[in-house]
Amino acid sequence: ADILQLVGGYEALLSAVERGDHGVIEGEKRRVRALSKQVDVAFLMEDLSRLVEQSLEGMDRILKIVKDLKEFSHVDRGEQVRFDLNQGLESTLNIVWNELKYKAEVIKELGEIPEVVCYPQQINQVFMNLLVNAAQAMSGRGKIWIRSYVAGDQVAVEIEDTGCGIAAEHLKKIFDPFFTTKPVGKGTGLGLSVSYGIIQKHQGKIEVESTVGKGTTFRVLLPISATDADEPAR
Repeated sequence: ADILQLVGGYEALLSAVERGDHGVIEGEKRRVRALSKQVDVAFLMEDLSRLVEQSLEGMDRILKIVKDLKEFSHVDRGEQVRFDLNQGLESTLNIVWNELKYKAEVIKELGEIPEVVCYPQQINQVFMNLLVNAAQAMSGRGKIWIRSYVAGDQVAVEIEDTGCGIAAEHLKKIFDPFFTTKPVGKGTGLGLSVSYGIIQKHQGKIEVESTVGKGTTFRVLLPISATDADEPAR
């Protein structure tokens, strides 16, 4: 006997009750009792409760991803707007989570920072490029740190990984179009070049420090406008 047979028995019993067919009712009651003894109802109810909870958690995650996709893909409308970089990092992290979760422990150290005036979609694209690069630098499971803080008249965002690192002779070339040290099929060599161009467009800087065999840190610096300097984002 399985749960479907038991459900079928309950449906037949309910139908007999609705018809007032007492002869059938007694027969169906006996069948349901017999099926109940064959099916571990308590276990099924416990399992069902767990499945429902997992389904609800999955729905919550889907709703969050949809929200973050809207945030991530928000169309820039020709002018810069005030933007919470921490929120941008959170949204982008959720979008690329499947790329990261099996490769690294992600450690967030997000500070209290002011909003910056920027094109949010472009900045989120930079964050995505850097996070995916960090994940792809891992040969085994490692760590990725995501930091934000105020650095003088700028807001800094750092993404540090414990990946393979970048050789010194390559550091000066990594922002060049089509330059890549990844295997064929793993990258176009445009991600960092595009990111560099976006940050320059925002009058910011993107810096990199790396040690082969230890890891890499990318640092994005964006200017704080005078009107935003005293207004923390969170």
